[in-house]
Amino acid sequence: MTDRPAVTVEPPPDLAVMRETAAIALAEDTHPEDHAALAAMLRGHLHQLVPQVAELIPGRPTVVEQYCALACLGEARRKLSQEAAPVAGGQTAQARRLARVLDALATHWERLTRAHESS
Repeated sequence: MTDRPAVTVEPPPDLAVMRETAAIALAEDTHPEDHAALAAMLRGHLHQLVPQVAELIPGRPTVVEQYCALACLGEARRKLSQEAAPVAGGQTAQARRLARVLDALATHWERLTRAHESS
């Protein structure tokens, strides 16, 4: 009997919930006080989605969709490393930046998984 490491398969992300959270953060009628909590939720979604998208790109991208997703991954990682500005509206701006990159990354996940399934 050989000891093989357990293979962990990540479940597909719940893109509907992620996009709903992003839409709330981007809505004009969202109360500014809610943006700190939204930013925390968006960060959690990004921490889940970033490695799943990265897993769909081989060591060296071979098609345009992979290059675009790789650029979006870099942007998502940059946004995750930034803190909200300590000025009025800083939390709102940060939540909206996170929401836009989350939505884009969700689209890349969908495109890359479709390409994976068709090959």
